[in-house]
Amino acid sequence: MTSMRDQNVNARAEGHGPNVLQFPTRSAVTQTDSNTGVAAADGQKEDTTSLYDKIARFDFTKKEWSAGETAILYRQYLVSADVPDRENLYLKTLGAVIQGVVSSASLLPFVIFEPNRKLVSQAVCDFLMHRNCHLDDEFAGVHEVVEILVSNQAVNKGAILAGLVALGDRRVNAVARAARHLLTAEDIRSFSRYHINRIRSSSVEFCLDWLIELNQGADRLVVTDLGCALMLMVFHDELGLVEDLSEINYVGFKNTKVLQTKTFERYFSEIMPTLEYLKNCEGFETVIQAVIDAWRDHESKAAKLRAHAEA
Repeated sequence: MTSMRDQNVNARAEGHGPNVLQFPTRSAVTQTDSNTGVAAADGQKEDTTSLYDKIARFDFTKKEWSAGETAILYRQYLVSADVPDRENLYLKTLGAVIQGVVSSASLLPFVIFEPNRKLVSQAVCDFLMHRNCHLDDEFAGVHEVVEILVSNQAVNKGAILAGLVALGDRRVNAVARAARHLLTAEDIRSFSRYHINRIRSSSVEFCLDWLIELNQGADRLVVTDLGCALMLMVFHDELGLVEDLSEINYVGFKNTKVLQTKTFERYFSEIMPTLEYLKNCEGFETVIQAVIDAWRDHESKAAKLRAHAEA
């Protein structure tokens, strides 16, 4: 008796058509072990769609953080989605916020549940930029981010703090300063590894003030990480200037931005007494000397960066 397989093979040999056993339909492909990649891709697409729907309706006031549907879906999404996938989802959400299709609160799931340092910090900045604040509560957005920072649900607290400090506003830093003592050593390391392509005086002062505070206490385990943050500022500087921002529109104060700049060399000379003080503190010597060396090495590069920009 001829088997079904043999009949199909014979039929193909006689020109009666293709062997359907060798050319399965798409529905059959998604069900076979040898083609799990297609099924996984379809499943991830469904997960992304479901998650976006939840993100678009995210209600921060309900505090749907640790056990809510958005939290559960995001954790499931992290299993299969790599960083580029999550960046694409974030950009889709940000675009909807900019167009006014969804609320700025839709960016908060990325602040709360996302582990990637760069994505979290960017979400903090974008949320504050698009958060509409009333005149009687101009710091509403900042306080909401700090509320997340001090909670137990935030996945990457260091990146949240870095996003706040990266804004370059001393008034925001004053609020963030009160929460930094809640960070673990791992959180502080994440904070210290975030960088932008310019130096802002308020960010430098935030780190120097933190180092001085550490010297007055017993915990010096994070000195190296904060020193790293100061060194990364010069390694990634692309301007050769130090910016001083005030009255920025991120927190809804005014739609103005007052920007003052100093040459890197001048600013370095201004903070040098503080660096020398810290270098003389017990346990700080090696780290602060490395910071001084890195900043001193950057002086010649800073001058070239300005000359190139003016050319």
